[in-house]
Amino acid sequence: MGLLLVGWAFLITVTHAQVDSLLRLSPSQQIFHLWQNAPYLDIINPPHLTARDSTAMFIRLDRLGDFAREKGDDRLYWSAQLHKILVSHTLLDVAGKKSTVLEEAQPLMDQCPVPVVQASYWYYRGRFDFGKKRFDAGFHWLLRAQNAFERIGYENIPEIHEYLSGLGGRYYFFGEYQTCIRYMKAALRYPNVNKHSPLIIHNTIGLCYRQLGDYQNAQAFFSRGRALAASRNDTTHLAITSTNVGHVLLLTGKPRQALPYLYQAYSLSQTRVPENAALTAIYLAKALLALDSTQKARAYLDGSTRFYKNQHWSDYDLHYYQARTLYYRKTGNYRYTTAYLDSSLRLQDTLRARFNSRLLAASQMQVNAERYLNNTRQLESEKASAEKVRNIILLAMLLLTGSGIYSLRQNQQKRLLEKRALLSQQQQAEALLAQYMANLHEKNQLIETISADLDQANLRTHPPTIETLLDRVILTEIDWQQFKQLFEAVYPAFLTSLQQRFADLTPAEIRLIALLKLGVSTKQMANMLGVTMNTIRTSRYRLRRKLERHQLDTNLDSLIRQL
Repeated sequence: MGLLLVGWAFLITVTHAQVDSLLRLSPSQQIFHLWQNAPYLDIINPPHLTARDSTAMFIRLDRLGDFAREKGDDRLYWSAQLHKILVSHTLLDVAGKKSTVLEEAQPLMDQCPVPVVQASYWYYRGRFDFGKKRFDAGFHWLLRAQNAFERIGYENIPEIHEYLSGLGGRYYFFGEYQTCIRYMKAALRYPNVNKHSPLIIHNTIGLCYRQLGDYQNAQAFFSRGRALAASRNDTTHLAITSTNVGHVLLLTGKPRQALPYLYQAYSLSQTRVPENAALTAIYLAKALLALDSTQKARAYLDGSTRFYKNQHWSDYDLHYYQARTLYYRKTGNYRYTTAYLDSSLRLQDTLRARFNSRLLAASQMQVNAERYLNNTRQLESEKASAEKVRNIILLAMLLLTGSGIYSLRQNQQKRLLEKRALLSQQQQAEALLAQYMANLHEKNQLIETISADLDQANLRTHPPTIETLLDRVILTEIDWQQFKQLFEAVYPAFLTSLQQRFADLTPAEIRLIALLKLGVSTKQMANMLGVTMNTIRTSRYRLRRKLERHQLDTNLDSLIRQL
């Protein structure tokens, strides 16, 4: 028992030391360091987490969360919560058990007021579904995350390298090679959170260019990846990139130049990555056959089967049949040449059908996305029509007001009639403002209904721009200017007085105060501003704190009534 207590004390001491070193960093460095030291993100060497490992991580993340809450750092606090979810999920997944941790975490993450943490959760939710071949659901979450990252701005996300490289890899699977290249190159512009990531990215970009038939760029990226692997003494990636360099030389009719790279790759792969050794042996056989060295080619062809473990790896069988066809043609055995050629063609047809089915699935996703986009456009069209009607009313009101002023100037009871006209104008403005708010509320209810329908259907589709519906901002800049005109007509001196007394208020805070003045509910404000209710509450708290700097014990509601 005594040894157990000593062990726990040591574990907690080490964990506290790790957290203390993290807390001395800047906010951006804290986030980057947190992701950089997450072993459950290592896709080359998957984690073997023990109960002791996971306990230490949970203690570390709990302490980090407590610190973040004390400092009011929402980004760090919610990042710690997300990492706890990912640790719990990884423990089950690497143990071969069914994990529902990510699904069960959705209600919690829906409450998260930090957009980038929410988007990160969507990213890992999609990556997990994608890994389980639930492509439709996986792409829904990944596209949702992708849109959010673009809105937030890559430069504002310290760990963006992880997300960009992951998104690029998913596009590679569906044959979207140009899109994959774009995301992978973007990832290279930011610091990597995983030491293996730059090696994987260079190799993946090279594979994309090879698939596109651009062998010059393919060779350039394979060579850079090979040099990087050699500088890090990473024999696994040195073997893989050497194989790819040799293969491109073979494809460009340079079998003799390909041999040194393929020999090196074959030697390094046999113990580290035997599946790569199997494919490299086939490339060696093809190169040797091109140089009329049939006996050596036969030895590598026969030897390749030792390393092939009948994995779900389509390239091997195709290259094997092609190499056998070349071998028997060289040796004059036309019976076997025909047999292997037929097998090769049949396998090509099978692989083409399999690849086309992936493309068909991607195409169907695009069709589904367009359907939901059309629904969104219809809502926008209805809103535009409502805005036209409102503008006509405003124009009519201005014309009536001008006519009324002209008539009043001609009347002996000028002052009395001016009073009545101003009162009438005030009432009209109030009525128009009330109608305008009601129209916005009606549109928000309609959008909420469609969003709820999408959630209940488990979003079997995943439109690329579905966030234009889910994150709809009803009170746009144009709407605000029109809303501001109506508001100032009802409360002429309110905004002017507010800006004179508190010159450091932001435009967002002025909008919030205007909505508070009208008595708009928290839920309605969240819908109108395109944020969560928690964000509204947080904004009100921060607003009150800011106003207290000008006047202690400021009562926000009383202040708004006085202005």
